[in-house]
Amino acid sequence: MAWWSRDKRVRRKIAVDEPEVAFDPSGPEPFVPPQVEALFDADDYGGDFTPQPEPEPEPEPAFVPEPAFVPEPPSEDDAETSELSAPLIRTHARRRAHGRLTRIRSTREPTESGPDEHPIDAEGAVAEVAGPPGSRSKRALPKATVLGKRLLAGVLIVIVACGAVLGIVLGINWLARPRPATSTTVSPLPDQDNLLVIGVSDGVVVGFVALKAERATNKVLGIAIPDGAFVEVPGQGFERVGASYLLGPQVSEDAISNFFGVPFRKHVVVDGASYQTLLRSQDVSGLLASVTATDLTADELAAFASYFAKVGAKDVWIVPLPVKPVAVGDQRYFEPQKKEIADLLLKWWGVQPGQTQATPRVIVYNGVGTSGLAGVAAQQLIRSGFRIVDSGNAGNFEYQTTEIHLFHGTQAEAEAVRTALGVGRIVVESVAQDLTDMIVIIGADYRPPARDSSTIPTEGVQ
Repeated sequence: MAWWSRDKRVRRKIAVDEPEVAFDPSGPEPFVPPQVEALFDADDYGGDFTPQPEPEPEPEPAFVPEPAFVPEPPSEDDAETSELSAPLIRTHARRRAHGRLTRIRSTREPTESGPDEHPIDAEGAVAEVAGPPGSRSKRALPKATVLGKRLLAGVLIVIVACGAVLGIVLGINWLARPRPATSTTVSPLPDQDNLLVIGVSDGVVVGFVALKAERATNKVLGIAIPDGAFVEVPGQGFERVGASYLLGPQVSEDAISNFFGVPFRKHVVVDGASYQTLLRSQDVSGLLASVTATDLTADELAAFASYFAKVGAKDVWIVPLPVKPVAVGDQRYFEPQKKEIADLLLKWWGVQPGQTQATPRVIVYNGVGTSGLAGVAAQQLIRSGFRIVDSGNAGNFEYQTTEIHLFHGTQAEAEAVRTALGVGRIVVESVAQDLTDMIVIIGADYRPPARDSSTIPTEGVQ
């Protein structure tokens, strides 16, 4: 309440309570001073009534200014009382101005850590809590607002958790899918010094020797492969390497190249006796004199013969391929132990131990029905630097378009397959595949390259 309203109300109350006084028109009675008795007799008093001179005034003292007022510092009790009373005075003044001063009644008991920070009055209103001087008073949120915020926080947590799970799933799927290549290319090793020797006795293949003319050290290095060693033969699947000669020496070249990871593009066919002499004597000087068939040109054949004549037996190292005998019914096969010659492949041809596994694996299926079509396509891929792990017929022969199914590896490798074959529609698969990186199904749009009939054996082939 303002000060002026309080004083007005008090004056109105006094004016009402004053008693009425009767007015006398005749006026007041004349004033009669009281009679004063004589206190002494002037005749008996002998005092001197002569006027005396007035005393001189005393000089005024010099002006000295008072020291400035310095208030005493408040005591701890006064400071505490001031800190508590100032916010309360402001709070009550604000509540009186709005006409809603209520008695605050806390619904919670004070704890050891301090009084309740958000008391609630009897009407459900949230009371203000006094803070330090100069600070704004804090207000607690209503229960409905607190519950709403908690519900919103819970919903946000659920959304974040779902997003994290979705991100993990998408990340795993992204890692499983093939990604575009940055600089992956398939580049076969140089083959100008490699020569495949095929021993044939009475039309039957007796073995192979993979030779290398190491001109830098004036040596001849080689690995002898028995005809019963099981390898992947293009067009025939997992078969004896000797059976590759049934389809031609080029198929044998591709089977040996696919197994070692070393390109062999030239071959010579010698009789069985010369082949056995080569293995026993380690002498290559007269090897090319007994050649019955070859795909070398005359100049290439002369160059190899000249080099072999200069290499002595002490500089010829031909080692047998380690194999493990395996009996299947009445047939006896040999399982090559490639790991045991990994150091020779590295030293002689520079093939790293994991290079063969890193070479893209391809399965070729015949989806048209033309005999030998899968084998021809597999040979093309081997010569382009791919590793064939299987070949055979597709589930049906109604494929009009060649399909390249990419399971692992890169898009660039699939493009390289299509370039090698000349046709193909790339299909990126999301299903994991452990046996191969790509599956190629040959369709009716595939055109095999022309084959040189002079390299196809014409006698004694089983």
